[in-house]
Amino acid sequence: MRGNKQSFWKKSIETYRNKVAFRRFLSLFSTDVLVRGANFLLIPVFLHLMTRDEFGVYGYLYSFAMAMSLVFTLGFHASVPKLFADTKNDKKAQGSMLFTLSLTLLLTLVCIFSLISLTGIDEYFFGLINRNEEMKDFSYDKYRPYLLVAMASMVLSNLLTYYFVAAEKIKNIQAFNLIRFFFANGLAILLLYTSPDADAALLRLAITYLVEFILCGVFAIFLCKNFTFKFSKYYLYKGLKIGLPLSFVALLNAITNFGDKHFVMIYCGAGVVAVYNLASLLATIPVIVYQSFNFIWLPSFLQEKNLSLLKKKTDRNGLRIFILLFLLCVGIYIGAWLLLNWGVFPKTYSLIMSILPPLCLAQIFASLNLFFFNYFTYFEKSYITILTSVIINGLSYLLFTFTAPIYGEIGVAYSLLLSNFTLFVIYYLLSSYYIKKSIKNK
Repeated sequence: MRGNKQSFWKKSIETYRNKVAFRRFLSLFSTDVLVRGANFLLIPVFLHLMTRDEFGVYGYLYSFAMAMSLVFTLGFHASVPKLFADTKNDKKAQGSMLFTLSLTLLLTLVCIFSLISLTGIDEYFFGLINRNEEMKDFSYDKYRPYLLVAMASMVLSNLLTYYFVAAEKIKNIQAFNLIRFFFANGLAILLLYTSPDADAALLRLAITYLVEFILCGVFAIFLCKNFTFKFSKYYLYKGLKIGLPLSFVALLNAITNFGDKHFVMIYCGAGVVAVYNLASLLATIPVIVYQSFNFIWLPSFLQEKNLSLLKKKTDRNGLRIFILLFLLCVGIYIGAWLLLNWGVFPKTYSLIMSILPPLCLAQIFASLNLFFFNYFTYFEKSYITILTSVIINGLSYLLFTFTAPIYGEIGVAYSLLLSNFTLFVIYYLLSSYYIKKSIKNK
């Protein structure tokens, strides 16, 4: 009888926890749907306010900033949730950890941006696209200051978001996302509409990320309130041990995450990049849906001690995620076809229908890769991803180099799909190996 009562209470507690987690997921997901969905609704507005080349240049620079921000974050997007969970019973240690990692990140940003400004390495990199005759007039220098602001704001935004996730401060995430959406997009659209002769790519880049940068400063107050102003070498070591391998992996992954657009820009020009970028934006919808789930899943995942139960939950949820995202991609494809035929998307973007299928499938596997990557954070084996990233990004680079000159944007899209699928197979096999090994050693 006693055993039955204990089992009953365990099941009741588990059911309650699942309901609380589900409510939190719905709360965050509803805001994400509102913000992200509204962002997608704004795509036709920007398509009509910007020329195809301007839309292509903006998407190209945005993709670069996004890829580099993942490098410059030093992997603290994984370190903060992990160390926050480890220090949940010691607020002083937790505050010291947050102060140490935040200060380290800020000082690192200053050093990196100073080095970029002094060496001009970014100017050399962007000069490569001038190989394309259509891009001879591309002047990177005028975009440079705002590109640096975009990268800085993305880094700070990542830090704040994952702190709010770790602390389960859902309302803070909701407020940050809503304010950022309305202020940044509203002001950008107003200025684009009232300044038709301005460089739309430059204007949108500058306004969007200056607003985001200011908001990061405002919302950082919530993070700073939890600081214990004591620098900890221990938490610096722990944070870098978890994070630096991820930062290096992100640098390697830039070959895939940004490299596809870079090769399209070099061999096809800004006009085709605009179409490719539109397809990429629509294809990221599955990743956005997954991220909303992961924000809620990650804290409970990291705190779960029953490895057999964790394995069952992960496999079950992984299958559900695949089915859900696949059905979502079918809806995205049908929606894009309708929007083209109704004239919401300009006819000059009709090439999107051939690019969208491989990119959507690539993003499904990208979402599953993020899902199974959680295991490497759990076991503090993030350094393993360095080897897999070397292999996958080496494969991606070879595929892009071979397919881009011959097949153009279609070849690049299918190369991305093959790379992401290969990485999924590797991550799944490795995560299964580590959890079985841990269960056997207990």
